[in-house]
Amino acid sequence: MILYLIPVLTALTLLAAAAAFYQLQVRRGNVSDRLKRVVDGDEEFAEVNQFGAIDAPLPLVARMVSFLGWLLPGQIYSETLQWELAQAGYRNIDGRKVFAGTRVLCMVVLGLATALVCVKLNRTPHELLVLTILGVVVGYYLPMMILRNRQARRQMEITLALPDALDLLVICVEAGQGLNAALLKVGKETALQSKALSEELRTVNNEMRTGVTRTQALRNFSLRTGVDEVRALAAVMIQSDRFGTSIAQALRTHAESLRTRRRQRAEETARKAPVKLVFPLVFCIFPELLVVILAPGMLQLFRALSKMVE
Repeated sequence: MILYLIPVLTALTLLAAAAAFYQLQVRRGNVSDRLKRVVDGDEEFAEVNQFGAIDAPLPLVARMVSFLGWLLPGQIYSETLQWELAQAGYRNIDGRKVFAGTRVLCMVVLGLATALVCVKLNRTPHELLVLTILGVVVGYYLPMMILRNRQARRQMEITLALPDALDLLVICVEAGQGLNAALLKVGKETALQSKALSEELRTVNNEMRTGVTRTQALRNFSLRTGVDEVRALAAVMIQSDRFGTSIAQALRTHAESLRTRRRQRAEETARKAPVKLVFPLVFCIFPELLVVILAPGMLQLFRALSKMVE
């Protein structure tokens, strides 16, 4: 029985190695992108300034997909969906239409594909109906699952880069710069570490320059990110502005607390590593080691038994 498991365990080991190699390549690509932004400097920052404009024109394919969004009018006029798209980095004015159209398109494509496969496999009408409905349901929830995944990655990026950005913001404020100029400077410098946080800080600065109150701009900042640390930061800055306390001291204290939470999060992740290693160790490494250790003895036992039978 163990001999039959060798190909399966070997395939799982190769699959795990391929996944690890892919993650390594992705990290190398991220490092290369950051180095390229460091070399390019102001050109990259200029490109970031033009990226994600609210009234930016959509590509032709996105405009075609947005027409299907009118089949889901509740999605098009949903304010909650607008904030969720903003948390994922999509702040285009027609983003809700494109998202609703993508949902309709996925429902139609997956539903038709499931129906064609069932007809090809000669399924019963009852099975055809159930599987087609299942395909439509999967197509409806698939874009939201992808959106949630992008939200989580973007929020984690902002969370990890926020303490360093606060330290730089404290330095700028104590050097005599106003909050608007400090946010603009920090947004420019943070672009090398976190593109998402850089965009959000410059958006806060642009809102205050257009006449939005500082309190509302900070609240919009917390709503666009959906990060608890940013929500706490907005509350600290609003209270400092309301009561006239030193904003630099408040930011320094908040940065220390964020750094402590980041260290605790890293320790928690490190303590989870042994539990995550149980599956590859038990199912991919130990059986093969067992086979390698016991195979010579088993072969000798088989040979001895075969000689006794003869």
